[in-house]
Amino acid sequence: MTYDPYHVWLSEVMLQQTRMGVVLRYYGPFLTAFPDLASLAKASDDEVLASWSGLGYYRRARMLRDGARAVAGEFGGVVPEAVPELMQITGIGRYTAGAISSIAYDRQAPIVDGNIARIVARLAGIDEPLGSPALMRAAWLESERLVKVCRSPRQFNQGLMELGALVCTPRTPNCGACPLRSHCFAFRNQRTEALPRKKIRMETRRMNVDLYIVSDKRGRILMRREPGALMNAMMHLPHGDTSLLTGAPLRIDEPRLLATFRHTITTRLVAFSVYAGRLGSIIRDDGEYEWIDVRDLASVPHPSYVEKALRFAPVVGGAP
Repeated sequence: MTYDPYHVWLSEVMLQQTRMGVVLRYYGPFLTAFPDLASLAKASDDEVLASWSGLGYYRRARMLRDGARAVAGEFGGVVPEAVPELMQITGIGRYTAGAISSIAYDRQAPIVDGNIARIVARLAGIDEPLGSPALMRAAWLESERLVKVCRSPRQFNQGLMELGALVCTPRTPNCGACPLRSHCFAFRNQRTEALPRKKIRMETRRMNVDLYIVSDKRGRILMRREPGALMNAMMHLPHGDTSLLTGAPLRIDEPRLLATFRHTITTRLVAFSVYAGRLGSIIRDDGEYEWIDVRDLASVPHPSYVEKALRFAPVVGGAP
């Protein structure tokens, strides 16, 4: 069986901080839109982000496209096999490089993510917090040792992935079904629930944001291409940071509350309040506002909260 390195690369990028069930809904359509690295390298930001809309962590999509351009320009359009060369490509870190090298090319390259760090911590008895630099350093060393003595790096690393997803789970691991239990420090010492030590969690930031659904006579909605680090270059609904504030570029008249809902964005828990309103004026036209036909929304890069908000729009079917 052969493995296309582009397919491996795409799947690993999509799976970063995203559940498999969600990725499965996007992987096929993304490949339909961009069947190979050459087509992805030629794509614009809007084209790539439109296919990624709803998957979250949008910087991944732009980095993937930039990486495709680097492969086209620096490696003759062929994804390299060795980890050092792979890590020269935009957006490819140590884990992704190891996954491409081992799975696509069956080379002896280790991989370590949260799941594999947990497995290795239990196997080797590494008593460090999950996600800590100390655990990751030790896990990389142990994974490198293991992959160098296995028969097939591809099968070994894929096996570790499956083991972490299905057997060596964070809570109540199924040690009875584990083929490595006789080699496992945690199993022998009854410490499977204690290792690795619990991760130090980042504090969730709570935010309240007002959203405004404004439509014109043709039924189009007003949206804004939002600058900034979070969801940069995506099209957003007008919101409280740019509306109804002194000196803001937009003024909305007669806002009427439609609904509220909650939405999680990375470590932020956002309470959105959705208003219908009438455009008073665009006080300062910065060129970022556009009228968007709701029927064309699938081709416009936008975060998933936009679709949630439009469900409350004051007509049947969600279109204002």
